[in-house]
Amino acid sequence: MVLSFIYKNDKKKLIEQLNYYGITKLNYLLSASGREKVRGYSGNLTTDELTKLNQEVGTELVGMYLFHIYSDELRLSFDAISALKDQITKNILELDEKQAEEFLKGRDIALSEEDKKKWLSEPRGFKVIKFKDDLIGTCKLTHDRIVNYLPKERRLR
Repeated sequence: MVLSFIYKNDKKKLIEQLNYYGITKLNYLLSASGREKVRGYSGNLTTDELTKLNQEVGTELVGMYLFHIYSDELRLSFDAISALKDQITKNILELDEKQAEEFLKGRDIALSEEDKKKWLSEPRGFKVIKFKDDLIGTCKLTHDRIVNYLPKERRLR
C-alpha cells in the first residue's frame, strides 16, 4: 500500500470542515488511510523519508487516526478528541451521569422528551460527548437517539 499524503489545499478544506467542532488548526502531517480515514503524524520524518520507509519496510499507516470522512461530514476519532480537546468548542452534547454510564458501555441512548427539547433545536449530525469536564466520545444525534461511536476496546464492561 502506498502512503497518500494530504497537502495544503486539501488540508485547508478539511480544517474548514473541522471548524464544525471549533477546530481551526491541525499541527499534523495528514495522510489518507483508505478513502475515508485521515491520520495525523507529528514526528520529525519528512514525507520523502516516510515514503522511503514505506517502500523499504511496508509501513501502511503513519500517525494517529484523527477522523472519518463521510460524504458531507467529518466524525472525530476517540484519540482526536483527546489530542484536540483544547480546540473543540462546538457541537458538544453534555450527558448526565446515567446517560454517560450507558454511553461508556457502548449503548445508544434513547432521547427522552426533555432531551429532545434540549438537543433537537441543534442540527442533527455528529457531536462530541461531554460528561462533567471530560470529552468522552463521539456520537450521531438523530431525531430520537444518540448513536454511539465509542470503539469496542474503549468501552466499560
